[in-house]
Amino acid sequence: MSVEQKFRVASDVGGTFTDSIAYDADTRTITVSKVSTTPQNRALGTAEGLKQALALQGATGANVAYVGHGMTTATNAVIQRNGAKTAFLTNEGFRDLLEIGRQNRPTLFDITVVRPEQLVPQELCFTARGRLDHTGAELMPLSEEDVRRAAKAMAVAGVQSVAILFLHAYANPAHERRAREILSEELPDVAVCASTDINAEFREYERASTTVLNAYLRPVMETYLRSLSGILQDNDGGLGLGADRPVMVMDAAGGLMSLDSAREKPVHTVLSGPAGGVVAAAHVAEAAGIPNIITVDIGGTSTDISLIRNGIPEITRAASLETVPIQLPVIDINAIGAGGGSIAWIDEGGALRVGPMSAEAVPGPVCYGRGGDLATVTDANIVLGRFDGRSRLGGSMELDAESAAKVIERDIAVPLGLSLEEAAAGILRVAHANMVRGIRVVSVERGYDPRDFALVPFGGAGPMHGSPVARELKMPTVMVSPTPGILCAMGQLISDLRHDFIETHISDFDEEGKVGAKVLIDRLIARADAALIDDGVPKDRRVFETRIDLRYDGQSFALPIATDPTEPDWWERLPQAFNEMHQARFGHADQEAALEVVGINVTGIGRIDKPILPERPQGTVCPPAEALRGSRQIYFEPGDTGEVGAWHDAKVWTRDTLLAGNIVHGPAAIEEVSSTTILYPGDRATVLASGSIIVEVAQ
Repeated sequence: MSVEQKFRVASDVGGTFTDSIAYDADTRTITVSKVSTTPQNRALGTAEGLKQALALQGATGANVAYVGHGMTTATNAVIQRNGAKTAFLTNEGFRDLLEIGRQNRPTLFDITVVRPEQLVPQELCFTARGRLDHTGAELMPLSEEDVRRAAKAMAVAGVQSVAILFLHAYANPAHERRAREILSEELPDVAVCASTDINAEFREYERASTTVLNAYLRPVMETYLRSLSGILQDNDGGLGLGADRPVMVMDAAGGLMSLDSAREKPVHTVLSGPAGGVVAAAHVAEAAGIPNIITVDIGGTSTDISLIRNGIPEITRAASLETVPIQLPVIDINAIGAGGGSIAWIDEGGALRVGPMSAEAVPGPVCYGRGGDLATVTDANIVLGRFDGRSRLGGSMELDAESAAKVIERDIAVPLGLSLEEAAAGILRVAHANMVRGIRVVSVERGYDPRDFALVPFGGAGPMHGSPVARELKMPTVMVSPTPGILCAMGQLISDLRHDFIETHISDFDEEGKVGAKVLIDRLIARADAALIDDGVPKDRRVFETRIDLRYDGQSFALPIATDPTEPDWWERLPQAFNEMHQARFGHADQEAALEVVGINVTGIGRIDKPILPERPQGTVCPPAEALRGSRQIYFEPGDTGEVGAWHDAKVWTRDTLLAGNIVHGPAAIEEVSSTTILYPGDRATVLASGSIIVEVAQ
């Protein structure tokens, strides 16, 4: 790497802010920036944020060797239903597959429940004759005439994208591939996605939903990524990046993918931003000697929660986004509508509620002074002194605490008969309760005791809320990583390249099943190896992980069990591992029950060089005098101080000047560019050499 191209940079585009980080590989210096997201074209905010982070080190885009990128573009397109005009082609008799879906209902006894709007309207669902059985044998040949007839109707309707799903295509993709060829001929300017190009698993509804989502996002992501590439390379108003520099996109499973892969399979980028934060949190926690953590990524719009055991994030293949099922490997993230921009309101019963509605980047919280007129969590924090105008975004944004107080008084305090402090504290307590419920979903409801984990809050608002949330769950430890407000962007510098290959393979768990599974594993490893070779990954950097989907004979769903097929007894170890996972997940296991193989999952990983994060200089127990910025009054809500809610005189520390070994006692605020850490009365924080802060939570 030349001296001129020694920087690795990354950005994460959120709903409110775009976070950027620049890492100097020679000096191990990290600089960060936080700018407002530009909804009209999120690539503009990305370039601006990267330029600011580089400028702090006296560098420009010409000095950059690598760019990582995570974004909410795909997620927002689904939430706002502004993706491409998409058509759906399936077997004759299955036109209503997407509409029928599954029988699950969000509220079991609510007869007035309204199903969400489908990504593909019924009039754009088409069928073709042709049928395969569950083994892939052809029962009826594909009617090419039907496919061409459907293509003509799609052309008249002006569709921009098409999703193809045929029953049992996972066992034999021939019909889907031929239909894709015909549609590409008839509709040369339309993106065409076949289900087996995205997912080769059974369960036709989930596979159809995933394929439709990919088709729905293809034109949107193509436009966005083309714009991003152009702005990053633009020497005038853009970053000025060289055309040959790699730009990698974060995928939802915690790996990286190329821009070309992201264009072809944009469904993999859904929830890519939060995934980067989980990967980075696991990396930083491992450096601190904490293998078991629960991450809480609190941004402007949402809170994303994930559980990590033994340094490895939990992966699921049964996720959903806005009720749209996604059958792909994704980091198991529970997203809830509770962020800094979440709006506080009073429901019809007179109860205080927070979220899921958000003020987002525009107009934003009232204190931002951009026209917001609804009380938010951020407004409550500034009213209670959790941060002031000088501490927000390194002082680049002047905040208006007085206007925030007036709106909370008007909308919350007066209607509920509360004082201003009680109303603002109430907003925080409701937000914390939402977060606690979200953490219990990924821990208690899955057989894990949160007290056995450390809480790792990050995102712009994360460290501000870490202590009260941990206290509610009786979690003894909170770890605040370096640059917590930029952790999602840091994840794109730490993550490896990743390719997942999954195929349905149903067989008995016996010797014959072992032989068939091994043949398929070898084939999938070869495919993963070829993909990593295409990415330019050297042989010594290519690693392969294998998981076998197992279930008890007669069950409907399976659990993925990690295994190493190079070990002599790999097959014989699977039953015990499956029973242990079944016991942990569901509270029971049957050691005598017969097992069934359902599918094989091979992940190809291309290891990259991880940034070596800078270490803090060693200090004494007492922080240096220059680290003390001053003090201010901070209000702590009742229940957290052992008394009624009260104002406390809290010391304010500058995190950049704290040294390893320094200990800070609450009540206090530790401020930095990307975030503010709030220590409640009785909390004790210790600075590690790695830069992380370990908070012992006062119970």
